[in-house]
Amino acid sequence: MKPGTAAAAFAALAFLGVPGPSALGAQTISGQLLEAGTDRTIPFAEVDAMDEHGGVVASTLSDGTGHFSVTLKKAGTYTLYASRLGYYASVSTSIDVGERHNVAVAIRLAPAPVEVDSLTVGVEQRITRLDQVGFYGRQAAGVGHFITHVDIEKMIGIHTLADVVREVPGVQLARNQFGQQSVLLRDAMGLPCSPVLLLDGMAINPPWQKILDPHEVDGIEVYSRPTQIPLRFASLIPPPTRGGAESRCGVVVAWSRSGNRRR
Repeated sequence: MKPGTAAAAFAALAFLGVPGPSALGAQTISGQLLEAGTDRTIPFAEVDAMDEHGGVVASTLSDGTGHFSVTLKKAGTYTLYASRLGYYASVSTSIDVGERHNVAVAIRLAPAPVEVDSLTVGVEQRITRLDQVGFYGRQAAGVGHFITHVDIEKMIGIHTLADVVREVPGVQLARNQFGQQSVLLRDAMGLPCSPVLLLDGMAINPPWQKILDPHEVDGIEVYSRPTQIPLRFASLIPPPTRGGAESRCGVVVAWSRSGNRRR
């Protein structure tokens, strides 16, 4: 089970029909996220499939109507971890998936109240950019380091993206022969490496520290080692040019507030 998931917050899981052959020729779990008690659809929630050892093997986001589908590499027993701002993060019961079969499920999540000035109020159903990209769901999972634009506005002496992440555990700053500052993370062997920046889903090779004004950033995710990188980002990172898988670096993910990059 992922950190911060209470037993009371387990998802209500309903199986929809008998598992049948997958149209994709692979193993899949598909379904819809619904709000417990109202059956309102839950859009833009993060859904992770975990194997019997608790490792995440596939990830996706529910669409605007709460539907989702995760593709699995092999048959087996899995659980689904679903999270979204305004709801209790939840883990389903075990789901048996046969070879080349699709299992259809419905997952109901309980709304989570938010305390404001000693008052308990319901969360307004308003979708933000960071909601849409699953930022808060990954933050709730407890892997990686997360910085929002609110955090950045409180920082002093911030001029580049390197300044924003300089205090993050696992981050080192270095200067080249021209005095330019660069960010270093760690590869699979624990050695310093220069990470790729994923800016709004686009891979940018270093140096990228001055490509975006820090005050135009909506949120930043730092995965200091390659083993921490979520599957949805791993597929966007170009393979290392040398050294094989052992030389794969951690990654910095940035979401811009407006999508306008400084050239």
